[in-house]
Amino acid sequence: MERKKFFALHASTGFTLIEILASIVILSAVAIGMFSFFTNAMKYTTYNQGKTVAINIARGILAYMEHRDFTALKQYVDEQIHNTDEPFARIDASHCSSSLFENQQVCEALLRPTINNVTYDEKRVHLFLVPYNDTETWNKLQNSPPPEFPSSLKQKIKGESIKNTDPNLQNYLLKIYVIVRWGDKEEDAEWLEGVIANETIR
Repeated sequence: MERKKFFALHASTGFTLIEILASIVILSAVAIGMFSFFTNAMKYTTYNQGKTVAINIARGILAYMEHRDFTALKQYVDEQIHNTDEPFARIDASHCSSSLFENQQVCEALLRPTINNVTYDEKRVHLFLVPYNDTETWNKLQNSPPPEFPSSLKQKIKGESIKNTDPNLQNYLLKIYVIVRWGDKEEDAEWLEGVIANETIR
């Protein structure tokens, strides 16, 4: 009797359950890592964009204020300090209709701009004018700075001192601080300082 030969055929078994679970875990870890990377990149981009916008707004305001009528600004600062007993005078977009600014539309475009669908209004843009070289006023400012001043600006002011005590400089110069807030956190603010000079020495 002839024997029949049988061949055992082994079919491909594919992936096991453990292999599939392991691959899912690995892919999930990679996906989470990439998601975190892109999230941090977006936050970093938004952070830099906010800072850049704030600095550009502050620069525009500073350049604009440096060409305003010095006599009118000096009179306004003296009146505000006398009436409020504060060592500074505030200016924001609500002052654009006053005699300090000859063109209200230009003033509001600078002090209340809308950029990237964000309006930088009186809560975000702050201007402070301070008499130049006035020891008494400067000491008050160091001891009681406005709450709108960022901590970095407060520290800078505390470390400064009046080097030239010539009182005549008050008739020719005004210090100006421009603060622009671009976020909701206390540190989400940029500031610039400058000097407004009398037209006779510009």
